[in-house]
Amino acid sequence: MKTYTKTSITEEPRLVISYDQDPMSPREDTNLGYFITVDSNYHSPDKHEDLERIVKETGDIATSLEDHIKLMKSDIKVQTEEEVIAIYPITKYEHGGVAYSLGEKHGFDNSNNGFYIITKNSQKETGVEEKNFEEAIEQELGAYNKYANGEVYGFILYKEDGEIEDSCWGFYDINDIKECLPEEFKGEDLEEYFQN
Repeated sequence: MKTYTKTSITEEPRLVISYDQDPMSPREDTNLGYFITVDSNYHSPDKHEDLERIVKETGDIATSLEDHIKLMKSDIKVQTEEEVIAIYPITKYEHGGVAYSLGEKHGFDNSNNGFYIITKNSQKETGVEEKNFEEAIEQELGAYNKYANGEVYGFILYKEDGEIEDSCWGFYDINDIKECLPEEFKGEDLEEYFQN
């Protein structure tokens, strides 16, 4: 059989950004405290059986938010020997996606089903000062919200010949990828390289 060879040249982007298909939960990192929720449809962001049980049991008998926090502090100290520094209520907003935020909120699609519990040991591990607790929690919740909604990114950088030069995953902000790229990409709009 007689054949011929045809060579075709295609232009492909050197950088491809896409969603991370298997991101690691930011709750697996070292965090200021424990993010515990009591929700029949979801797993608690932090897996801590004792704290999950205490949050649920004390919630069943508490007469108010203040009473619930007081009961949790007492039971945590007795049952886990952990000294609680602070407990913050967490609200979940769910409508198409999910968003957790600091504080107690009421209204459509909001539920007050979680707490952020800071113990002496967890605070010591991070070194965050008490005056910065809320800021640190909000940053952690922001990262967790992106994780929970699948908004974690990665990239593949190709050489001029099409071979893979570099790749990395686990970015919660698409613009953070620039730190890993050559100088030629510093002025680029990375959204243009995103492929869903």
